[in-house]
Amino acid sequence: MADGLDFLLDLVYAYTEHSLIDKAMQRYHWDGSTYPPATAFGGEIGLTPSNAFNTRFVVSKKLNLNYLLTKTQSINLNSTANFVRGTPTDPLKEQALGRKTQFDSQMYNWVLGLCLESRSPGDVLYNQLTAKYYRYDMTTKLRPAFGHGEIQDVHNVRNNWGVSEALRIRLLPSLLLRTSAAYDLRLPSDDELLGDGFMIMPSASLEPERNASFNLGLLFDREIAPNRRFSVELNGFYMYLNNMIRYVGGLLQSNYQNFGQMRTLGTDVEVKADATSFLYIYANATLQDLRDVRKFEAGSNVPNPTLGSRMPNIPYLYANAGFELHRENLFGGRGQNTRLLASCSFVEEYLYDFEQSKHQQRRIPRALTFDAGVEHSFFDQHLIVGFQMNNITDAKVISEYNRPLPGRNMALKVRYIMR
Repeated sequence: MADGLDFLLDLVYAYTEHSLIDKAMQRYHWDGSTYPPATAFGGEIGLTPSNAFNTRFVVSKKLNLNYLLTKTQSINLNSTANFVRGTPTDPLKEQALGRKTQFDSQMYNWVLGLCLESRSPGDVLYNQLTAKYYRYDMTTKLRPAFGHGEIQDVHNVRNNWGVSEALRIRLLPSLLLRTSAAYDLRLPSDDELLGDGFMIMPSASLEPERNASFNLGLLFDREIAPNRRFSVELNGFYMYLNNMIRYVGGLLQSNYQNFGQMRTLGTDVEVKADATSFLYIYANATLQDLRDVRKFEAGSNVPNPTLGSRMPNIPYLYANAGFELHRENLFGGRGQNTRLLASCSFVEEYLYDFEQSKHQQRRIPRALTFDAGVEHSFFDQHLIVGFQMNNITDAKVISEYNRPLPGRNMALKVRYIMR
């Protein structure tokens, strides 16, 4: 390689298999009484039975080239490409519906970025200017949801670009001012485009999310003792999002759709500290206001009744805090390390659908949960055993789309690292 040139190439291949079997011949009411299955072929989860077997393979490539132009300037080229192919099958579902519903899909995306980094002598100023090119290609077949009409061949290709600018100014040795602006893109993920072959159908017509954003923040970071640091970070952010991708439920299958425009205005704060040589503590909180700013209903001239309303299924106030105790050879011996961890999480009440009237209480309740765990390593981090208890108080917790989450639960994890 040339002097001043760093080269990194990663290649990953992944193959997964998923299956869903639902042949139940009876369903249950809340009181335990039974009633017939969804079809003559069975089924209790949805409107159809299932004997699905889905495979998916993914090939990912990442190339990074960084070249040092001068002592204070460098140029970076980053290329990331992914190819995904999904092959879902469900003969039982198709037998119950009397038509083919599962089709192979494939997706290719490529993001190419070119970044110029500059810094002043003494590292007082740091600037990063980035330009990106995006491309994705989606191929699949679709049948209308209720089986009327012919199977359609779908092939969508999208090409887009983005640009961002980030600046950091060292006001004092321990105080940084950071700001950034971007006119950027988020490509749909393979799960959003291809679905899962079970309950989520492909969404081949998805447009990428386009956002215009601005961030401004202060970071105070100082070494308070050898190997001990204290930092406080405060940020404010604004984003205007076009073609927001949103999960939408359906009668037979759900999918992802482009929602339209959304505006975000918010702030967050985080405090981290090495309280002692063996105690690390942290806390953070986020307050954000996300509003529907569509003037009209999608694809029409009908005024949008939710214009200015808070976006559902996205918390607007949440916070986390916790601590970590770590000691070497706490119980004697050699080459051992012990970590005790505890954390709490708070999420304020928020909406799971737009509320058009004070009589509609479509809300996810406030949640406060506590987790704790212990991790112990042996043989200089070769063998690691961890135990964690989540939701210690067994609080009732509801997630987005008004779905219940597990109560008190425990997990045991054992890892062995060969090196």
